[in-house]
Amino acid sequence: MPLTAQEAFELSKQFRDLANTLADRRFSSWSTLTPTQRRDMEDEEWSLLNSSSDMITKAVGLALDESDASIDSIKKSIKKAKSAIKKLEKVSQIITIAAAAVGLGAAIVSKDPGAIAKNAKLVLDSTKVLSA
Repeated sequence: MPLTAQEAFELSKQFRDLANTLADRRFSSWSTLTPTQRRDMEDEEWSLLNSSSDMITKAVGLALDESDASIDSIKKSIKKAKSAIKKLEKVSQIITIAAAAVGLGAAIVSKDPGAIAKNAKLVLDSTKVLSA
């Protein structure tokens, strides 16, 4: 199924919201983070914001029909990432989730169906630490 303009807009919004969630977490944990952790989280935040922006301009017309990923699975992975970033205590896990989400954003922008499916799964897998 091709990605519609509305779906591209929704994904862009979700990636922006995920970046904001990461920023909120960075600021709320500021005093307990090392300078390196702060920088790593901020780097991932900016990458997510850039992905959001790129989706608006490049993602219209993206075809997902060759991939196992669907819009719903992408949205589900982003929702789980936001939840995990809010709940996790271990900063390295938060950065791992954010980095996986950045990879998903890049895959969407590159219009690579295989990479989209792979990276959506990586985001979901990175959030499984909550249930472990």
